[in-house]
Amino acid sequence: MNSSCEESEQNLASRSASLQAFFNLSPDLLCIRSNDGYFQELNSVWKTTLGWTLEELRSYPWLEFVHPDDIAFTLDMERQCYIKVSHTPIQFKNRYRCRDGSYRWLSWRLSTYENGLSYGIAQDVTENSWRGSEAYRTELQEMVKLRDQAIDASSVGITIADARLPDMPLIYVNPAFEVITGYSPAEVLGSNCRFLQGEKTHQPAVTELRAAIKAGENCTVTLLNYRKDGTPFWNELTISPIYDDDNRLTHFVGIQADISARVRAETALRIEKNKSEKLLLNILPQPIAEQLKQSEGSLAQQFDAVTILFADIVGFTPLSTQMPPLELINFLNQIFSAFDQLAQKHGVEKIKTIGDAYMAAGGLPIMQDNHAEAIANMALDMQQAITHFQAQQGESFQIRIGINTGPVVAGVIGIKKFIYDLWGDAVNVASRMESLGVPGKIQVTTATYERLKDKFAFEKRGAIPVKGKGEMTTYWLVGRKSIDSMNS
Repeated sequence: MNSSCEESEQNLASRSASLQAFFNLSPDLLCIRSNDGYFQELNSVWKTTLGWTLEELRSYPWLEFVHPDDIAFTLDMERQCYIKVSHTPIQFKNRYRCRDGSYRWLSWRLSTYENGLSYGIAQDVTENSWRGSEAYRTELQEMVKLRDQAIDASSVGITIADARLPDMPLIYVNPAFEVITGYSPAEVLGSNCRFLQGEKTHQPAVTELRAAIKAGENCTVTLLNYRKDGTPFWNELTISPIYDDDNRLTHFVGIQADISARVRAETALRIEKNKSEKLLLNILPQPIAEQLKQSEGSLAQQFDAVTILFADIVGFTPLSTQMPPLELINFLNQIFSAFDQLAQKHGVEKIKTIGDAYMAAGGLPIMQDNHAEAIANMALDMQQAITHFQAQQGESFQIRIGINTGPVVAGVIGIKKFIYDLWGDAVNVASRMESLGVPGKIQVTTATYERLKDKFAFEKRGAIPVKGKGEMTTYWLVGRKSIDSMNS
């Protein structure tokens, strides 16, 4: 007898556990309500649907969660749960309040009360209830109306092309499209919008656009298009594909904006920027200009070996008393412009001009091994250039050149009127080579001579006194060695 009772209790416990598991696993909102107006048992779906904890839902009469407008109707349905005439569930819909203050539509199936309990199953049908309501239809109509008003009021052109028809004809254009292009809807509907293109339309952009259309993808391009009157305008066009529920491409929406003013502004800005860049590069070497853009303050660099050239036009001062000032400056400009071209030809850096003196250097700002050779070739070409100007002007003047090789510090200092300059004893010595030289000749130091003696011809001048250095042995650079003499 005891054994039979124990077995019955075990079966009852097992069945209760199974029912509880089903209760917790159901995707619907399950509940047990007591006839005192409270929830007795709830599954976890209530919390995920309404946001309330199960304890909160059990702590208040369930009627307090019902929408005020639904209470009277809900109580009518509730009274039917007390009538024991049928086992047919009581079915109705009402709104339950969420923890955030919003409401969800619940569709109910309730049992009548037995032993003081009623069992309920509810489903969240909010979306279906809302979409089927008159309020939803009214709001949808208002949204469509607002959408159409927004499209009509838009300042950008909006077009819709039917991707299902051959050649993708336009089936809609908004008023802004007519303003931008000059074409009325009657003139363009049924046509492909390529009528906006012309001979100067950027073909790579057209190719990109066609590829996006073929792939059914979004794309933004800038095209040079033409209005009805033939005037060009820059059109920033964005196309977006529209797919139906079966993932079939049906339409393309095009957004067009006239960005001609922006393009003109960008072009003008680019031209001005290029002018500024060109002006900056006429003042500073390109590597130095780039570094100054990235940093502030002084910019200096040590160079172990560079070759410096100083040149002075001898006889220029007497010449200045014989020529009008503007004519004199124009003549000097011609000479220095020729020197600038030679500097560019030989890959050396013009440093500055001081009056009728000219300074250049090789081996900076980018280090190079042949800096002495480049300066020597430039110096010899400068002599030839002066000979040409002498014949042209019919005046007696010559050039005196000094060259030295050694370490320097080069860079830009200060915050205004930048100049790329050199500092160091090697610079002072190069200047002395020029000032202590002879008109028509090129004087170089031993340091420069040793680098060039195998490729250039020299005459030894000998030792001369140099301020701050004592006596220094110097050489005259007289020309380039022939290939035969270098091989002998």
